[in-house]
Amino acid sequence: MFTLLFALYAVAQLALFVWLWRTWRETRTPSAAVLLVPQLGLFWDNLVVASGKFIGLGPTLIALSWPRFWIHWLMGAWLIVASGSILRLAGFEFAKRRWVMVTFCLLTAAMMVWDIPYFFEKQLHPVCEYDLVRYSTAVKDGAQCLPGQAAVPGGGAPIPQLMAIAAVLFAGALLWRYRGFPWYFLGGALMYISATPPFQRLKLDNFGEVLIAGGAIWAIWHFTRPHVRARWGGPSAGR
Repeated sequence: MFTLLFALYAVAQLALFVWLWRTWRETRTPSAAVLLVPQLGLFWDNLVVASGKFIGLGPTLIALSWPRFWIHWLMGAWLIVASGSILRLAGFEFAKRRWVMVTFCLLTAAMMVWDIPYFFEKQLHPVCEYDLVRYSTAVKDGAQCLPGQAAVPGGGAPIPQLMAIAAVLFAGALLWRYRGFPWYFLGGALMYISATPPFQRLKLDNFGEVLIAGGAIWAIWHFTRPHVRARWGGPSAGR
C-alpha cells in the first residue's frame, strides 16, 4: 500500500516538475528557475522510496538514497528565496527593493549553512516500515530491518524546513489578502499540518510536500500570466 502511495507521490512530483519546467521555458522567471532542482529532488526522493523493496538493501539502494538527503540539506530552504521572488512577481512594491530580496537570499544561505554539518555527521541506516524498504538517517524503534539493529534517534526539528514553511505562510498570506490567491498559503499550511506526528506516521508529510510544491508552482504560473502581470504591475517575465 505505502509503496504504491510513494509511487503516486513520485508521479505527482514529476508532473509538477514538468509544469515548472514549461513555465520557466516560457517565462524565464527566476522564481521558477530557483525551484527546478529542488523539485526534481522531490521526485527522486519519492521514486527511491517507492522502489526500495524492489531494489533491496545494499550498496545500490544506499547510492540512490544519498542524493535524497543531499538535496534536502542543500536546497530544502530554497522556498524562502522563491517566496520573495514570487512576491516580487505578484507586484508587491516592497519586494522590488533590493534589500528585501537580499534579506530573503541571506536567510536562505543561512539555512543552507545550518545543514552543512549533516554532510559530514550523518550516516544512512536501513529502515523497514510497513511495506517500505529504504535508508534514512534515523530509525524508529520497530522499523529495524536487521537482527540486533539499534534504533537511531532523529536530529530534532528541521529548522531550515520550518523556516521555509514560515516564509511560504508569510508570502502566501499576503498573496491571499491582497491578490486573492489563497493556494500558496494553503499549500504551506497543509505541509505544516501533514508533518505533525499523527499524519507523519501515515506518510502524509510527503503528500504535504506535493501540496506546498504545487502551491508554489501554481503561484509562479499564475503571476506570470500576461493579464495578471498587467493588473498587478509585476515585473516582466524575463527580469
